[in-house]
Amino acid sequence: MQPHRILRTTALLLTSVATAQQNNSANTSGFQMTPEMRARMAAMQPVLDLSQTVRLLPELEKNKATAVTKTQAKTLLTILTTLQKASAVQPNDAKKYLAQIEDKILTEKQLTALDTLLIKAEQAQQAQRAARQSGQPARIPGLPGGLLGGQRPGGQTAQRSSGTAQAGVGQRQPGAFNPFKEGRGADMLTSYLALLKKK
Repeated sequence: MQPHRILRTTALLLTSVATAQQNNSANTSGFQMTPEMRARMAAMQPVLDLSQTVRLLPELEKNKATAVTKTQAKTLLTILTTLQKASAVQPNDAKKYLAQIEDKILTEKQLTALDTLLIKAEQAQQAQRAARQSGQPARIPGLPGGLLGGQRPGGQTAQRSSGTAQAGVGQRQPGAFNPFKEGRGADMLTSYLALLKKK
């Protein structure tokens, strides 16, 4: 197994454990996911994984050693433009696109950098959960803003927001939505596509 695969697997395991902990925390605040919602979330995991990876791609540009090349940008533009225009992203398509990005476009150095960012983002989420439980705002210096939901103050409002976000994902049907067409994900992708076109 390649080093970045090990890191990615570890990071995803941490994410799964943290999600379970978050679900338990949300349950204590009155929100409880049904088995159907959990099944839908599991089915949509490839789409969420792809969305998470794409959100991290712009961070590679902050270091010349990991910035994408003109050739890589051209291939990424094809995939990301397709994602941007799609009315919905199917889980199987998400797996295919993620495999193309990881196995055929990015280098080992870039993948290692992505894995490091993924782990840092999960650590930020853990800090946010701890802050919400204690009622204190989470402040994570040195981490890119907006990763995996962004930083919010703690307290009941944040807990309700967490429950609402989980409910929103859990109620969506797999293959019936596109995370790149709404909210911060759409804005980020538009900006990143503009950057890639300048390569």
